Amino acid sequence: ARGTYDGAIREKIDRVWARPAGIPEGLSCVVAVRLGPGGTVLSAQVTRSSGNAAFDRSAETAVLRADPLPMPEDPVLAAPYRAGIELIFAPDN
Repeated sequence: ARGTYDGAIREKIDRVWARPAGIPEGLSCVVAVRLGPGGTVLSAQVTRSSGNAAFDRSAETAVLRADPLPMPEDPVLAAPYRAGIELIFAPDN
């Protein structure tokens, strides 16, 4: 079940992510995301930078724009999402 929600979250974020123009290929960053009830995005923060501020900011913004994110209704399955998950933004992979 977890993989289903991870995939749905990624898909929703990818639909709203606007990669900045002129960004070099090969960049990646990690964004830590905490979700609240109903998939509300409580926080989105880069925990491993790509070294490019515009790229990092675009990743954080994409998570916030995708709010609310898909989240299981079952409290046991939802617990990891509420505690926090990490999303890797690596468009060239």
